Amino acid sequence: MAVTAALVFAGGNRLRYLVTSDAGGGTAAIPSTGGATPDLQTDTESGPLKQLSLARDQGIGSVGGAALTQAQARGLWLSDATGGPYGNDIMPRAICRITPRTGATTWLVDADVDGQGYPEINVTGSAAAGTCYLDIEVPGAVGIN
Repeated sequence: MAVTAALVFAGGNRLRYLVTSDAGGGTAAIPSTGGATPDLQTDTESGPLKQLSLARDQGIGSVGGAALTQAQARGLWLSDATGGPYGNDIMPRAICRITPRTGATTWLVDADVDGQGYPEINVTGSAAAGTCYLDIEVPGAVGIN
């Protein structure tokens, strides 16, 4: 009963994780606390994704360096427009894409915050064995590879 994520690619503006679900399903959380991989702060290089991963500690746009809400996390990592103002329309916002790879698993991706207000990306797999890729990127940013 587990879903796990492993970093398979880190480029200038894209992260790719291989997500694996066993027959029990579940959720893999990819935090942004600066811990061991998989972690959004640890895995990102410089650029827009790094800015997003540091939003809790350093702030971004009009969001100060403090605990974020789920709506703000969704605004940053899923480009959800309901997360509140970030200063202007050119603030970086990421998108997450799931690409099924093997098995009959149904995949879902969402953004949330942990108990300290750090954003995290959650990938949920249904109760079927399988794998998928999770791609995280900021559209149109330099260094997309």
